Amino acid sequence: MPSAREQIRALVRSGDTFDQPARELRELQLEAAREAFAAHRERIPLLRTRAAESGVHGIESPDDLVPLLFSHTSYKSYPLSLITGGRWDRLLRWYTTVSVVEPGDVDVEGVTDIDEWTDRVTAAGHRPYITSGTSGKVSFLNCAASDLSFLHDILENLTCWPDPLPPAQTRRGYLLAPASGPMRSIDGYRWHAEVFVRPGETRLLTEDPMRVSELMSSALLRRRIGEGTATPQEISSFEAASGTREQELGAAVAQIVDDIAAHRTEPLLIAGMNNQQFTLIHALRAQGVPDGSLHPDTLVLSGGGNKNGALPDDYQQQFAAFYDGVRRVRSYGMTELQGSCLACESGNYHVPPWVIPLVLDEPGEKLLNTEQGVVEGRFAFLDVSLEGRWGGLISGDRVFVDFSPCACGRPGPTVLPDIRRYGDLGGEDKITCAATLDSYVRGMIHG
Repeated sequence: MPSAREQIRALVRSGDTFDQPARELRELQLEAAREAFAAHRERIPLLRTRAAESGVHGIESPDDLVPLLFSHTSYKSYPLSLITGGRWDRLLRWYTTVSVVEPGDVDVEGVTDIDEWTDRVTAAGHRPYITSGTSGKVSFLNCAASDLSFLHDILENLTCWPDPLPPAQTRRGYLLAPASGPMRSIDGYRWHAEVFVRPGETRLLTEDPMRVSELMSSALLRRRIGEGTATPQEISSFEAASGTREQELGAAVAQIVDDIAAHRTEPLLIAGMNNQQFTLIHALRAQGVPDGSLHPDTLVLSGGGNKNGALPDDYQQQFAAFYDGVRRVRSYGMTELQGSCLACESGNYHVPPWVIPLVLDEPGEKLLNTEQGVVEGRFAFLDVSLEGRWGGLISGDRVFVDFSPCACGRPGPTVLPDIRRYGDLGGEDKITCAATLDSYVRGMIHG
C-alpha cells in the first residue's frame, strides 16, 4: 500500500486535487507528517537538534509540529564570511545541517566562487534554489530530483486551476528571465515553455545565466551605500555597471515588446516577475496595444509581490485590466513551498493537500488553528511532499486563513486575499525561534 506521503503526492494528478474531504485529508496529512518527520530527523541535523531540545519525539497532533518549524531565515543562517572568504567546505558543512545533502556528496575541491559551488551541488544530484534578499545573503533551499519532478507535475496538471490548462505546445513564448540560474521561478518559466510553447519559439530577456555572485555583491553594495560606508570609487563603478546593464535590458525588453505587439493576435506565454510585467505592460500600452486585446488563449505567469514597494498600490488592478480575457495563474506562495495556494472562482487561495497550514501568533510560538472559521496570524506550514529538506517553515506573512468550506463549494482551508508582511505592518519583524535556530547552525558549522 502506498505511504501517506505517496498518496498525497498522487493527488496532483487526480483531477480533484482540491476537493478532498477535510476530515479525511487532515488524518492523511497527520500520518504523512509522521512519515516526513521520521525520514528527515535521521538526515537533517538541525531538525534532529530541534526535536531533542523541544522534547518532540513523535507527531500526535499539529501542535507537535510548531517546535519543529524552522524560521524563514534559517536557510540563510550561514556566516557571510564563508562566501566572501571562499570557505566552500564550511559552506557545504552548513548546507548539510539544513538539508539531506551529506558532506561526502559534493566535491568542492577547486571551487572559485558561489556560482561554481551551486553548480557542484547541482551536479551531485541536488538543486539549491536561492531566494534573493537585500542583506547581501541569499537563502539556499535544497531540492531532491523527486521534488523537481513533483513541481513539474504541478504545472502540468494545475496551471490555471480551477480550469486547468491542457498541456499543448500552441503558444509563442516570452520569458522575462535569464537563460538559467538556481531560482525556482527561472526553472518554472522554462518548464512552462516546454509544456505550452511551440518548439523554437521562446524568447528570453537575456541569454546569459543568472549569477548568484553578482546578485549577492550587488545587494551588499546597495546596503553599504545605504549605510554610507561604500567608497566613492565603489559607488561610481556600481553606477556605471548598473547603467550599462539597464541599457542592455532596456533594449532586450524593447525587442520583446515589439514582438508581442506584432503577434498579439496569436496565443502567447508571457512570464515574468511583477516588476518586469509592470514595465512590459506600460511599454505595450505606449505602443498602442490596448487593454484586453491579447489572444484569449494567452497564458500569463507573474509573481514576486511588491518588493520594497517599487510598484504602485494599484499594480494588480493594472495587471487585471491589461490582461483581461487571458489565462492567468493566480496564486499565493513562496519558493519554500512546492507549488502554490491557487485561487478559486471566489478569489480565495486554496491550500494544496501536501501542505499543512499552521497559523501561529505573531512571535511564532502558539498554534491558532481551528476546525471552522477565520484565524488571523503568522503563516507557517509543513510541506510533506519535500524530500530534499524539511518542509516545516515559519514565514514572515500575516494572513487570514478560513478553515470553513469556501464560498466556491470546496472544502477549506483557504488563505484570504488580504496578505501582508509583518515587517510592513510597522516595526521590525521578529520570530522568537529564529535566533535560537541560527545558534544551532553556527554551533554545527564551527563545533
